[in-house]
Amino acid sequence: DGRLIYISHKGFLPGPYAHRTALDEVVQMMGGLAYMTGRPGDPLRAGSSVNDIMGGMFGAIGAMAALAQRAVTGKGQEVQSGLFENNVFLMAQHMMQFAVTGQAAAPMPSRISAWGVYDVFTVKDDEQIFLAVVSDSQWAVFCEAFGLKDLLADPRLVTNNDRVRARDWMMPLLRNRMTQHTASELSSVFEQQGLPFAPITKPEDLFDDPHLKATGGLAPATLPDGRVTHVPLLPITLGGNRPSLRMNAPRLGEHSDPLLAELGYTKDEILAVGNTPAAKKI
Repeated sequence: DGRLIYISHKGFLPGPYAHRTALDEVVQMMGGLAYMTGRPGDPLRAGSSVNDIMGGMFGAIGAMAALAQRAVTGKGQEVQSGLFENNVFLMAQHMMQFAVTGQAAAPMPSRISAWGVYDVFTVKDDEQIFLAVVSDSQWAVFCEAFGLKDLLADPRLVTNNDRVRARDWMMPLLRNRMTQHTASELSSVFEQQGLPFAPITKPEDLFDDPHLKATGGLAPATLPDGRVTHVPLLPITLGGNRPSLRMNAPRLGEHSDPLLAELGYTKDEILAVGNTPAAKKI
């Protein structure tokens, strides 16, 4: 069928690496992401299977582009999506920094921050919270909110670039003063003042996230063993609505009969397959 559109997910797009076996961690290591995530000399994979997930996304995007093209040409085509090429796309920002400036990007843990305050703070009761102050107006708001008038008046801290250069002595002062507050107190003030902040959240904590619960971002789902849980929905709205969960993860063999029928097997043939010793063990 000349109108057929089909997706082929690859480790590598056609070329010298096409014969290699790819895994998410493999392409993270060879594609610069592990280098950028870990400390110098200690490459570390990202904390999610980003290439597996995004490789699927680009396959879907390619399919939609092929559908749009077919509407004009009447012809289908193969769409390929590669894990390695996906990872390289993620590294484009660092590659282009080097191309434009001639300066190689340092791994994230040792990078020179572009902002004066852009850090994880350990505060009262040993809780942690991420706090950011990324503009001169935010610096003024931050200092006023926490009574840091001495720092606001310090001529060495007037601009963001000044504060970046002063991080060696400024950050210990800020860390010490922030220990007087709980993470909850800091969150409240930062939210009221419109300053960027974030709690340090574990994945399992997201099941109870008030925003996700209030907006319906977590959909009820039934696991193959019958337990009920919730799963995150796609991070988009269509016409103001989140696309819902299409189906639960299937139980082993749940869709065997309709799939075999779709392939052209008769009811008797399907019944015969279901009566084999191997099928009965399922």
